[in-house]
Amino acid sequence: MRSPFGSIAPYLFVGPAVLSVAIFLYGPLIASALLSLLDWNLLSSELRYVGFGNYATILDNNDFRLAAWNTVIYCAVLIPPQIVLPLLLALLIHAVRDTSAQSIYRGALFLPTILAYSVAGVAWSWLLNPVNGLFNELFGYFGFPKSRWHTDPDLALLCVCLVTFWKTFGLNMLLWLAALANVPHDLREASQLDGANATRHFFTISLPLMTPTAFFITVTTIFHVLDDIVGVIDVLTQGGPAGRSSSVLYFLWQQGLQFFQFGPASAVAVLIIAVVLSVTWLQFRVGERRVHYG
Repeated sequence: MRSPFGSIAPYLFVGPAVLSVAIFLYGPLIASALLSLLDWNLLSSELRYVGFGNYATILDNNDFRLAAWNTVIYCAVLIPPQIVLPLLLALLIHAVRDTSAQSIYRGALFLPTILAYSVAGVAWSWLLNPVNGLFNELFGYFGFPKSRWHTDPDLALLCVCLVTFWKTFGLNMLLWLAALANVPHDLREASQLDGANATRHFFTISLPLMTPTAFFITVTTIFHVLDDIVGVIDVLTQGGPAGRSSSVLYFLWQQGLQFFQFGPASAVAVLIIAVVLSVTWLQFRVGERRVHYG
């Protein structure tokens, strides 16, 4: 006997997923686009249409322009190390033949990734404390002058980069390790028989086979950098001193959840979405053709 739901069964299966995406992804996107055209502070029942006035206000805001420039620096400083250094660590761990020692190294290096940003921020605030922090105590012990670290306008941004990298590099390291483990062992043996050393084997065999993982890490790292620095900024510097460590996402959070300026905050959100989509499209356009599957 045929089920009366036979013709609509596929739609019943995909319906919850489509509905959740529509509500929790496209719904907020549409709401942000609409709010970016309005003047509304959440506390008032009055909605006033201002068109692109919020965008003009944001682009003319010195704090936003400084946050945007800081974000460019964050991406330039963080993205290459978050791709390359986890790969180097993965190669070192993969070269360890003792499985117990390899598990210990892998767990120890991945541990910071599972910590909450509050825990990581508090720990590094103690290490970088300009008065009696561990780093300054070590500097004084060895006769070096003490540093202001994250309270120094010239060092605050770099301190955020350091803590963010320490907190997040573990995930990419595990992805690289998984990609290395999937390289067929017989190819390694064949390259050794042909006289290829470890470096040549990596660049001619392992790396081409890992291009799908490399492409995935490259795309997702940009998203993670934009998001991850917000938690570190909030705990470590609060965007200071004088906005020197702020970012566009932290600026958005301040406008929306501290000052209740939902129009300007939504305008920032729309600009961020436009930039991220453009960068992602460019990555797929340029990078995917260099990916070798199978």
